[in-house]
Amino acid sequence: MSLISLKEMLQDARQQGYAVPMFDVSNATMIRAAVETAEEENSPVILAAIEPDLIGSMIHYWSEAARLAAFRAKVPVAIMLDHAASVELTERCADAGFSGVMIDASNRSFEENAAITRTVSERMHRRGVSVEAELGHVGDASAATGEGALTGSRHAQSVYTDPDKVAEFIERSGCDALAVSIGTAHGVYAKAPTLRIDLLKEINAVSAVPLVLHGGSGTPEEQLRAAIAAGIAKINICSEVMQAWHQTMLEVLQAAPSLSFWDATACVAPERAIRAVMCAKIRLFGSSRA
Repeated sequence: MSLISLKEMLQDARQQGYAVPMFDVSNATMIRAAVETAEEENSPVILAAIEPDLIGSMIHYWSEAARLAAFRAKVPVAIMLDHAASVELTERCADAGFSGVMIDASNRSFEENAAITRTVSERMHRRGVSVEAELGHVGDASAATGEGALTGSRHAQSVYTDPDKVAEFIERSGCDALAVSIGTAHGVYAKAPTLRIDLLKEINAVSAVPLVLHGGSGTPEEQLRAAIAAGIAKINICSEVMQAWHQTMLEVLQAAPSLSFWDATACVAPERAIRAVMCAKIRLFGSSRA
């Protein structure tokens, strides 16, 4: 199965009533684990990178590893840039072979957000690349952990998406998918969130494009099921993957009598841990066809 666009993948998910998992994967082992787990579950999957994964020449190493995994995969795979803060980075990723980008201007005014997203949409659509935008703002559960720390975000407060602005934003921005703010946050929760499913239903009723939920890590399973039933077609998972990887790696290193051993050996248990997280999310989101 070859690499496909984010737009195509999410349109099917919306029509069929499931959500595609998007996993932030920072290295080749995580990339391979995500695709092989998706193959085992016969599920589509989205591989995502954030800006720190792509600094300097790393954009080429990361994209080549992701594209190799996608072209070898037996299931649909999309490759996307998560939370881009600049138009320039979206162009670099499109040139490197990504099939989707997210431009995040959600901390700007409505007018600025729509205008910036329109610029990205025009440039990406000429390349056949899909665009995700965010209306409202998904804040950070913690400035010290999770995605907020990785991206350097300093916007702690969430702002709910206004249903009355959704149709206008989609038309003016030209986006192919819309991330909404209904109560989740990036990072590690101090206590579980309560999602505004009622608000989500209003948004879905007026949205011409598939809807995306950021901050899926740590959100109670029953709330995620309700969100999918109310229209969410893509759920982002970062913190749970990173937590599983680093916690297991820490245990491996602390148990080692010496640190002078093969890195590949150290990664065996962390890889097993993230595969378990990925498998659970795929099944929870209803994308498994195994």
